[in-house]
Amino acid sequence: MISLILIIIVGIEHLLFGFIEMFGGIKLQADAFGFDESELKNKTLQVALSDQGIYNLGFGLMIIVLAIMNAATSVFIIAMLFVILVGIYGALTVTKKILFVQALPALVTLIVLLLSL
Repeated sequence: MISLILIIIVGIEHLLFGFIEMFGGIKLQADAFGFDESELKNKTLQVALSDQGIYNLGFGLMIIVLAIMNAATSVFIIAMLFVILVGIYGALTVTKKILFVQALPALVTLIVLLLSL
């Protein structure tokens, strides 16, 4: 049960990331992702954020739907490994905050999943 709650939290996080990337205002995006507000006025960066946002929305929705459908534990293990890798990459390329906001919840979820086997 605890693993299901953690899985849904990771899914909701990705829905929030996607929403901020696609629809958040410049101030919210700057606060969330560590950009300067002046950088976020760049149309190319806004398009890139929106493109990334649709992936996060889709991934978050997929995680939640799979949780509701009671998918196999192996599916969630793979998904959490993916989130951890993406979080590490984001921490190295954008801001260290991503390590704690994105990768850490997925790591905790992964550990709980592995312990439940």
